[in-house]
Amino acid sequence: MEGVVQCAPAVPVRATRNDSLRAQRASVWLAIAIVCLLSSWYFAAVIAPVALGSNAPTVWRGLFPEWFGTREILLQGRDPYSPQSTREIQIAVYGKAAAAGGEARNQHRFAYPVFFAFLFFSLAVLPFWAAQLLALAGCMVATAASPGLWLRHRSFGLAGPICVFVFASYPVVLGLQLRQPTLMVAATLAAAYYCVRSERLGLAGILAALSTCKPQLAIAVLLPLSIWSIAQWGARKRFLLAAAGGLGGLLLASELVSRGWITHWMWTLKAYAHYAGSAPPLADLLPGRLVVPGAIILLAAVVGVGCKYRDQDLLYAVSFSIAAFQLLFPFQIYNEVLLLPAALWLANHAGEIKFRGQLHALLYYCTWIVLGVGWAATIGLSLANLLAPGAGLTLWQLPLLTAWLYPPAVFATLALCALPAWNRFPARTRVLGQ
Repeated sequence: MEGVVQCAPAVPVRATRNDSLRAQRASVWLAIAIVCLLSSWYFAAVIAPVALGSNAPTVWRGLFPEWFGTREILLQGRDPYSPQSTREIQIAVYGKAAAAGGEARNQHRFAYPVFFAFLFFSLAVLPFWAAQLLALAGCMVATAASPGLWLRHRSFGLAGPICVFVFASYPVVLGLQLRQPTLMVAATLAAAYYCVRSERLGLAGILAALSTCKPQLAIAVLLPLSIWSIAQWGARKRFLLAAAGGLGGLLLASELVSRGWITHWMWTLKAYAHYAGSAPPLADLLPGRLVVPGAIILLAAVVGVGCKYRDQDLLYAVSFSIAAFQLLFPFQIYNEVLLLPAALWLANHAGEIKFRGQLHALLYYCTWIVLGVGWAATIGLSLANLLAPGAGLTLWQLPLLTAWLYPPAVFATLALCALPAWNRFPARTRVLGQ
């Protein structure tokens, strides 16, 4: 009707105020995340190299063995595990080959299965300076995409701060410094999980097969996903069939390219276990005679949690498995990037965990305190070093110590959540940032 003005419906004052509070909170967290990001990179680029001396991480140590081994396979047609290949890598990294029986040091062997070269073939055709730039770009894009893949791109107001916090974590910083393929594999596993939850099971299986180029990382995610698939075989078999078919194809192609490579690779892994990383955290936490029984209990717990929560909360089952395998394999800081889904799950279920009781709340807060102390340490050391050059070397080990403490803290919290009493309380799940 003419002359009648249509008024837009009024926006509730409370909703407007809540939106304003969310925006303010996101801005505060973003500012904190940026400070943590700057301090972490300053620590990694300025303080840690001086403190570590000849053991400081460099791109030559992190990417050169992979680049050289890939070229040996695809361009030269040679065995990447041979003593000659290892010697050439060591000369490039150290300036000389490692002497037999000499000082214990990272031998920098090519320790990946042959089909690693198929996934990273683009590195082989480039000179090393270009390959490391491409690897850096790929690692950054993959890392930025990972939070959204684990959370299936659900909208939450803290997406920006979370992404910055991820890049501010020392495992990610170290992985980027080294151009570590771990970052790419972690993102591939995140994509496989996303495809599973999106019912794209064939694609999820192919991604799962590709991720096995780092089997010690892949098993932590693929084990609960396999349990999920087997539980309803008729509807979910495409995942495991695609994964098995993809892995079989990769193994066959590897054998055609490099005959007998599996035997050579196994010998390389045996040597790798003696020089790469430190002992598994479980070996440091338990007396020697209890390590094997403890490992068996952890594996049984992973299977049990996977069976129980496969439909109720698959992300929890995956997070629990990742945290458990972090305790079982040799400690490498950059491998902690795979704990991202566990951190996201804990943040997304804060209300449920704290509602359980004081012990649950205590362990929950401990996981964040460990992270906070690590960032506080990098901030303090960076400021001290800027004000008085060299002062940052006083307690430079503290950020590394918190990195070692984080996997046990996460596992303890997740393990407590697996107890039967967890189901006695109503769900209070919230979306991050809301």
